[in-house]
Amino acid sequence: MGAKVTVESTEFIGDPAEAFPIWLESQTLKSVTTPGYVPAAHTSALQIIGDKLAEDRTIASGKLSKALRAVTADPTITRAQVTESAFNGNAGYALQILWPLASLFAGKMPNRVATTTARGYLGWLDRINRVVIRGLSQEQSDAVSVVFDAVGDAYLQSAGSGSTGGADIVRVAEDVTDRVNTNEPGIYVFTTPTYLAYPPFGWNTEDVARHDFRYLKTGSTSIDVTGRIQTEIRRQTGLPEPYLIVAKFQSHQVGVDYAAMERLIHRVLGEARHGPEEDGTRRSSSRGAGTEWFVTRLPLVVVIAESLDLHLTMSQDLKSEINAVLEECELPDWILA
Repeated sequence: MGAKVTVESTEFIGDPAEAFPIWLESQTLKSVTTPGYVPAAHTSALQIIGDKLAEDRTIASGKLSKALRAVTADPTITRAQVTESAFNGNAGYALQILWPLASLFAGKMPNRVATTTARGYLGWLDRINRVVIRGLSQEQSDAVSVVFDAVGDAYLQSAGSGSTGGADIVRVAEDVTDRVNTNEPGIYVFTTPTYLAYPPFGWNTEDVARHDFRYLKTGSTSIDVTGRIQTEIRRQTGLPEPYLIVAKFQSHQVGVDYAAMERLIHRVLGEARHGPEEDGTRRSSSRGAGTEWFVTRLPLVVVIAESLDLHLTMSQDLKSEINAVLEECELPDWILA
């Protein structure tokens, strides 16, 4: 593929195999080399894949093609710009498609891949493959299949073997949580490293409207009329991991009843059917532990808290560490401002 390619009267500038390595290098995405796959050994197959995807308008309603064109036309384009122009600002949806493209053309993949996330990437790779092989000769189809088999196998192996990334997240979780003084009045939002990294079991990872829902729990700390600290922040028995506090909210007003504020947040999440039960309802008290867990998004909890005149009160250093964990878990829409 040269500097300018014509595919059935559809032109686009650039070569994806040249553009994606440049683009990925300038992003904050943490990647590793795709094991067992070297793009330079498959230049002919990648040319076919690039040409086919450039003209396609079916995968993700044309969003994949639009993203491909954006990166190949300008490898210096930011991820935010690609997300806004091709995916209407849905950063998580963008990553679900950009990672398979980066794996194909740059030979890179996320440095940690959960089993459910791997299935999502494999689903996109399968869609891409089915579009690409249409109308190809047997020789071309075989060459393309080698590429998709190699990248697909790498995702399967990564999900099955695990990585040290999980241990790193646990260490960061312990450090971050230890630095948060939960005896200060306020509302705290927390989860566990595993809950943050992986969607709920059985979750439909292809549902782009709910792909980044995770288990979250809130806890509040108040000072009662006698001046004693009343806190609900406890290390829950039965969980083999430390809690990871991802947000802390406080009011500028004095004497706020944070327990009452927390109940309001629970009510909104419950009415939105973000509870952990199959029908989205909250877990009843008769079920024992887990009544304060929800399957939801941190950005929604932030908006609810702000509507109650509560403000995110965390140091910039602390937010930076939490944001690094959120990036690691592929939750770019959760980044704390």
